[in-house]
Amino acid sequence: MSFPMPQRRSLAALALLAAATLVSAPSLAQSPPVQTCQLGEFTLESGAKVPNFRMTYITHGTLNADKSNAILSIHGLRGDRNTQTVWAGPGRALDTDRYFVIQPDTMGVASLDPNATTSPTRSGMNMAFPRFTMRDMVKAEHRMLTECLGIRRLVAVTGTSMGGIASMQWAVSFPDFMEAVIPLVPQAHVNRQGNFIWEAARQTIMLDPKWRDGAYPADDPPKRGTGIGMLIQNAFGISAGGFEEMFATADQVRGFYRQSAEQIGNTTQARDWIYRTWAIESHDIAQTPGFNGDLIAAARSIKARLLLIPNCFDQLLPPGESGVMTVAGHAPNAKIVDVDDLGGHGGTRAPRGIATITSEIRDLLQRISDGRPGFSGPQYPRHWSRPDRCPG
Repeated sequence: MSFPMPQRRSLAALALLAAATLVSAPSLAQSPPVQTCQLGEFTLESGAKVPNFRMTYITHGTLNADKSNAILSIHGLRGDRNTQTVWAGPGRALDTDRYFVIQPDTMGVASLDPNATTSPTRSGMNMAFPRFTMRDMVKAEHRMLTECLGIRRLVAVTGTSMGGIASMQWAVSFPDFMEAVIPLVPQAHVNRQGNFIWEAARQTIMLDPKWRDGAYPADDPPKRGTGIGMLIQNAFGISAGGFEEMFATADQVRGFYRQSAEQIGNTTQARDWIYRTWAIESHDIAQTPGFNGDLIAAARSIKARLLLIPNCFDQLLPPGESGVMTVAGHAPNAKIVDVDDLGGHGGTRAPRGIATITSEIRDLLQRISDGRPGFSGPQYPRHWSRPDRCPG
């Protein structure tokens, strides 16, 4: 940091940056080799087609002979295949001594690999790339697993933020494909504040003169608008109490703002980020064909064990307004766990969040391995006075 911070606030500031990027801080470990899945022409929910669709992904661990130990782990909005690696490894939440963990570059990600064509920028189509939905993203992941890896059933699907949203869609789109679904800081549908946040962030990018209607050259992107736009999003991802915990003075806030805006602007592909926000902002699992907008019916269709892990301090994807509580109350086999961290949307990467998530996931996976039904502990956190609303 370019300004003084007590150690307590330095650690919390990392959670703030994670919230700014929708949990995208990369793993420091060396990444496994990148693999490519060739899917040919890919047809979207709208009927539009993406030619020569190629997905990239990495894996951790070893796939067993009957391909029955695989877990799909999906990254957040500004993440990529590497950012879920924090959960994968020997003894971690996704124990790679036991499980084969697959981490894809999802649709819309500006992967650096020349083989990837899943984003507007990497495909070369730029703003001619058709808009896609979260269901399109899930369909692409399903095709990757079945057509390129030969996997017909998963132990679990999990993901963080945008990946958590996709995980919930997996539970509805492919209810028989996995034993468990574990969404971290997800939403079942966008809320109206979310509509406002995403539109404000996009417009800030688009008002940058260098946006050029999305036709900006690679060497002159709209860095300033991108950095500021994403920090608008970030302001809602963390709680007011989190800001107080992280920063002692207004000068520290401004210093962190300037540093973060520059870093994010320099490292984010604006065009692709905007496409992914369109997918998030239009999403609703109740709009899956067959449910006609009925969220309760969609929730009741879920067959997998559903371990929902939101954060009640999250103002970007608030558990109540984004339908997570409703799904928890109506899915046949569900448990909800509150991260309960002032880091808000980025609280999954705070020590408290990591400890809670790791404990809950390992317990659930062990129950599945042992053939025991359901979950350990109560369906709702004991400190909640009512199941449909966060404390306070």
